[in-house]
Amino acid sequence: MKKWILVLIALMPVIAVAEDVAPVETEKKSLSVSVSTLNTSDSAIMATKPQDGEKPVQPLNIHIGPSKLTLFGYAQTQFDMTKTGPETKNSFSMTRIILMANAELTRKLSFFLMIDAASTQAAKHLHEYYAQYAFMPELKVRVGQFKTPYTLENIISPTLLGNVNINEGTRYMSGIAGDPLYGNYAGRDLGAMITGDAIKARDGHYYLNYSVGVFNGAGMNLRDNNKHKDVAAMLNVLPTKDITLSGSFIVGKGNAQVSDMFGTIAQGENYTRNRWSVGAEVNWRPLKLRTEYMGGKNGPVKNRAFYAELWCRLYRGLDLVLDYDYLDKNTALSKEARDAFPLWTRTNNYLVGLQYWVYKKCRISTQYVFSDRNTGPDTKAWITQFQIAF
Repeated sequence: MKKWILVLIALMPVIAVAEDVAPVETEKKSLSVSVSTLNTSDSAIMATKPQDGEKPVQPLNIHIGPSKLTLFGYAQTQFDMTKTGPETKNSFSMTRIILMANAELTRKLSFFLMIDAASTQAAKHLHEYYAQYAFMPELKVRVGQFKTPYTLENIISPTLLGNVNINEGTRYMSGIAGDPLYGNYAGRDLGAMITGDAIKARDGHYYLNYSVGVFNGAGMNLRDNNKHKDVAAMLNVLPTKDITLSGSFIVGKGNAQVSDMFGTIAQGENYTRNRWSVGAEVNWRPLKLRTEYMGGKNGPVKNRAFYAELWCRLYRGLDLVLDYDYLDKNTALSKEARDAFPLWTRTNNYLVGLQYWVYKKCRISTQYVFSDRNTGPDTKAWITQFQIAF
């Protein structure tokens, strides 16, 4: 047997460059090994149409016996020029280098892994790892670390968002970044969830999509920091394949990483952290619109956010992107109290930009963003991002 294992290892370089390889057989048993780039189940991942009539490329699928390993990923590099008051800064940065692998062990059992190689913190390199068992399309069980089912923008890949930095309200409310009490954990947490699609339409899409999960509430790659668990749920209704109506919530108790800026929560204190959202997405070419309203509270402090993002196809592969984003960290403050507060508590962000899809999910985006803060200097930013995905 050792001899055949050595032969198989020696043949791997040949296998890696072939699209179809005949089964490798031994005298006692056969082991089917092949590499392919075509799999209809990956259509949702690579849904964007190719540009200029180029032949589409599917994710790399490696088949070993009955199992299949799909490899895919993306990278985003950008240049930012930001002016805050009299101060101007500019820099190139590697925003994300995401590597993903999905192992289909059987038709029902799978394992997913996601790594961000660009993260500057080692503790945040590992984004997702979970096992999933699909009893049927209507019922799948997922255990591990993954995105919490709260807001449409949080669960959508950054490769498909018009605002390359993600809307500020979504970042704050979803635990992506910006809320110092919770921390910056890319909208992910450890837990268990049931999810599924129900009521299949004639055109192949499902009318309902749901997710319900229990999470630590401490953020990704961390053990729970109190005895409480978060419960998160999302329900999406799709009357047609081009329209999505969404609602979601998170309820639980967090453990404050720092003291609250309003003096209501001390560092290390357990506090109520609840969130809810309603939203919709409409995709009627040449227009695409997604909008959501979010509300919640950190302890006694209520907060809210709203965004609306519009795409308009101007020409083949070229989109105009418009976005408005609003965040209020304390809705109880009067205008006079907000203006007198030493830190900003409310912001309005206005974005206008262009994006050109070079090929499939590969694009160049350039955007101008004006951030109107109620306290302190406003911010003006010009952002250009290059994205490549496979």
